[in-house]
Amino acid sequence: MTTRLRALGTADRDSVLGFLARSPVENLFLASKVDAYGVDRRRLGKLFAFERDGQIASLMLDGGTLFIAGFDPDALPVFVAELGPIRRCTSILGPAVSVLGLFIGLAERWRGSWGSVSNVRRRQPLMLLESVPDPEPDPRVRRLTTDDYQSYLEASVSMYTDEIGSSPFKYGRGYESFVLERLRKGEAYGIVEDSRVIFKADLGPKLGSQAQLQGVWVAPDRRGEGISVPALSGMLSLAMRDYPMISLYVNDFNTAAIRSYERLGFVEVGALATVHY
Repeated sequence: MTTRLRALGTADRDSVLGFLARSPVENLFLASKVDAYGVDRRRLGKLFAFERDGQIASLMLDGGTLFIAGFDPDALPVFVAELGPIRRCTSILGPAVSVLGLFIGLAERWRGSWGSVSNVRRRQPLMLLESVPDPEPDPRVRRLTTDDYQSYLEASVSMYTDEIGSSPFKYGRGYESFVLERLRKGEAYGIVEDSRVIFKADLGPKLGSQAQLQGVWVAPDRRGEGISVPALSGMLSLAMRDYPMISLYVNDFNTAAIRSYERLGFVEVGALATVHY
């Protein structure tokens, strides 16, 4: 059996999407990007395939987010060597076993060269919802618009800082544009009281009938009031009109959130991991 690492190009789009479709929930992040941009280095980043006898065994996207698809233990040291000592990404994401193997390999091969790590989320249950939630939805939930921008931005910054442990502005002001674009695309949902967002949840990657739930947040002074489950039920009921399969991944130590997602009907289908720099 022969193996090789190959840099992919535009002609590889269909074979890449075919490989990613074998684990569609796990690979939604990358599949949605390839579907939208093709295998275009300028818009996607560098995409590599580790192949066995000419067949893709694992994929690595070297972009703003370093994403691994599939698991092949022989691929990891090859990916580490290709990445080299200079880090270009702000995070690593993918199946837990692949991400942690790559992270350890990078630390050993390029000791100290990749800079400091903000946090490592070693196991994040990947959960899937395929039917409208049972809990009574909060009727106040609606799609947010650009009129809600300032409060939604403040909520998004608060959520990011709580989750990652650092400011989303540490790499520049692009986060404001990202938040505004999410509103323009109708990907943000929330409850607004007196012009203030007190609950929000977003749709991230989307492909076909599937979308990913991200950015769930309740204002700190409103936590403990039982807002989140009915609010999420309302948000998901709206979103599932367009995307009948909704997935998410959550930190394994966040047991309260996991219980809430289970009440809504989510079931665990895998595990991801994330490394933030």
